[in-house]
Amino acid sequence: MQVENASVLLLLAEIHRKSDNAVLGLTYALASQSFCKSFNLDLLEASATLTLAELWLALGSNHAKRALSLVYQSLPMILGHGGLELRARSQIVLAKCHLTDPEFSVSEDPCAVLDPLNQAAEDLQVLEYHEMAAEVYYLKAMTYNHLGKEYEREEAAARFKEHVTALENPRDEEDSLVY
Repeated sequence: MQVENASVLLLLAEIHRKSDNAVLGLTYALASQSFCKSFNLDLLEASATLTLAELWLALGSNHAKRALSLVYQSLPMILGHGGLELRARSQIVLAKCHLTDPEFSVSEDPCAVLDPLNQAAEDLQVLEYHEMAAEVYYLKAMTYNHLGKEYEREEAAARFKEHVTALENPRDEEDSLVY
């Protein structure tokens, strides 16, 4: 019953996040996180913390450091016990935190962004989760563009296009992407 309650609160936070209403989602994510702490639901708490980080990130670049702190707080549990989708999502959020932070320079530390994105792409390859994979390759293309690496940018952009095409044509399951 406790898992159900925490999951519903987390689901409500996700709904608000996806509908671009981060402020309302914060209350549900905090409630879910608090509930999980009370009942020692560690992995669900880590997922709630990650959602909380995404919500803070959605509020703007001023909150990037807070979001990054939350991601680092949840990362050990997620990487140790989370499924591929949750792990990939955490890596994407980690990269987004760095990219959103106005004090972070991609050219000074490109690995801080590219390593998590490469790990996310690897995890999503197994799942064939096109929506998240498209986001990964979009972020990679933007990062490579910022670094002035045209070949890598074009490669990432082509992969982005493949995943967007797969999203637009979901009936072509037999023609799934070959990696």
